Amino acid sequence: MKSIWKRILAVVCLMALLCGLLAACREENRQVHYEVPSYQGQLAEGQTKSDYNKELFYRNDHKIPESPDPFVLDNTAVDGWYYLYGTIASILTYRSKDLMEWEPVGNALDNMDYAAAGKLSEVRRTTWKDLWAPEVVYDPDEQLYYMFFSATPQEESFTVGKGVRQGTPKYMMIVAVSEYPDRDFQIVNFRDPESCGEENLHDYNETVGVSDGNGGYLDAHPHYYAKYSYFDPAKYKEFLVSIGNYDGDSYAGYEDGLDPHPYVDSNGDKYLFWVTGTDSSRICAVKMINWLKPDWSTATHITQHSFYTIEDYKASQDGQTVEHVPYELMIHNRINEGPQLLEHNGKFYLTYSVNSYEDSSYMVAQAVSDNIMGPYRKLTEAEGGVVISGSTAGSQEITGTGHHDFVTVGDQLLMVYHRHNDTVLGGGPRNPAVDEMKWVTIQDKFGNDLDVLYTNGPTCTVQPRIEGYAEYVNIAPEAKVSGSEDVSRLTDGLLSIYKYANPDFMEYVQETSIKKTTTFTFDFDEARPVRAVMVYNSKMETTAFREVARVELVCEENGKEVVRFIKDIQFGAENFQANDFDGSVYYIISGAAAYAEFEELNVKSVRITVEVPKGQESVGISEIRILGK
Repeated sequence: MKSIWKRILAVVCLMALLCGLLAACREENRQVHYEVPSYQGQLAEGQTKSDYNKELFYRNDHKIPESPDPFVLDNTAVDGWYYLYGTIASILTYRSKDLMEWEPVGNALDNMDYAAAGKLSEVRRTTWKDLWAPEVVYDPDEQLYYMFFSATPQEESFTVGKGVRQGTPKYMMIVAVSEYPDRDFQIVNFRDPESCGEENLHDYNETVGVSDGNGGYLDAHPHYYAKYSYFDPAKYKEFLVSIGNYDGDSYAGYEDGLDPHPYVDSNGDKYLFWVTGTDSSRICAVKMINWLKPDWSTATHITQHSFYTIEDYKASQDGQTVEHVPYELMIHNRINEGPQLLEHNGKFYLTYSVNSYEDSSYMVAQAVSDNIMGPYRKLTEAEGGVVISGSTAGSQEITGTGHHDFVTVGDQLLMVYHRHNDTVLGGGPRNPAVDEMKWVTIQDKFGNDLDVLYTNGPTCTVQPRIEGYAEYVNIAPEAKVSGSEDVSRLTDGLLSIYKYANPDFMEYVQETSIKKTTTFTFDFDEARPVRAVMVYNSKMETTAFREVARVELVCEENGKEVVRFIKDIQFGAENFQANDFDGSVYYIISGAAAYAEFEELNVKSVRITVEVPKGQESVGISEIRILGK
């Protein structure tokens, strides 16, 4: 009997020992939760804009206070710098290593010289005012920089008649050359072989009163500034006549040229796109023999304000009824200007600005062609014809988004554009901004697949640094994501920006919608160094949220899993307006995120919990970004 009790006691002790070992094992493997100190973009007292960590983020603040019509030369392969030029006297130039922080480097154009007795020189008088929209191209064979721009010369009286046309000189295209990207640009004189080269001389008639043999006179260009016209005035006039942009009386042949855009295609061929016509209403193009000599046999008219195609424009001239472009129907500002060109998947994309730069309707649109010289077709709104627009975004902070340029950094395509310094006054004062571009595949009006440009902007909120100049980039697309029926929109790279865009097009840029508290899990194949989490809000006030309830970072630390968490990440007060009575959101800035940054953690999994506010049916989440390595 005693031995039986001994055996029972031994079994009990063994079971107790096993239970203790199991409990210790469970305690050893149990995830330990720690709250993580973090910065969430809180506003300090008196601030209207939060501070942010420039190692992780950038923001389109007024870093360059005045530089309309911005153009960026990527000179990084030569000297490691980007150079920004804009519409400003003597073309004040800025430079940057990363497109986010800029410093002034002085005036690029050497046009302030004086002649004898203190009189202004011809060059200074030629560039008297309206130094607009400079663009610079580097020719590696010549190791020279060519700057293209337009200017209005100082007026000078000429006797009209005997071949001299009446009219006031304005918007004459000019080219200047330098060995440097930021200084010493000298304007080319096309009557001086030492300036332009013998093969590039202009041969227009300067002499007044030369008979044309038919009782009239040959066109004469005795004007002091004619020699500095980028286009030979006689040949330019012939082209203007051919496209119906000449009234026979007032044009002298060197006027009416704006926004020159030099372009080198993938074969190394040179082209120039520019703007002409009343109120800058048309875009033209010509293939260049060299940067100082166009091949006029190739010159063509490629867009006309308010028409989808040149064929439509010609048909309307013949009295036919055609469909017009609705986003270009400004009555007093018939504008197609600021052309830029991109090649993508065998097609050519012409982007350009429409409407008046002075008001909120100014925007960038796109047209597409199978050939660089056209014919181009402007895209409909349902096809994403509008590329960037502050008014379509419903923004109270950003207006006048237009006149742009593209820069590629690694795999990232970026748009540099201007917007008004004052969104209420609008007008001329404008500053540059930079936002990310994406390609979206749509069904075009003919039922075919077509890639079109989409802008993750305009933004005035904190965004991840440009990836080519960032230690931490968005790694969320590399994770396996779960949490709702459709999580693909969380990592598709497309920010939901445009509140008033065509709904057919916005089918391609959707948010992830939830109707109840949801936790999204991002699992990585291996632990990754992570510094920040960003959760982008809905573009619409009715589906916006005020905070992210909880972020859990499952970390690997000393061979153990440790859960570090952040709770109640607020959506910054600078990015929305709410009713004092019930706290509901009545205005939200598109493209803004609730974010938290913290010291680097070795993260295997990220769990993000978003709640649906009380009394609200659903929440829209545009994108989730995890900044890591």
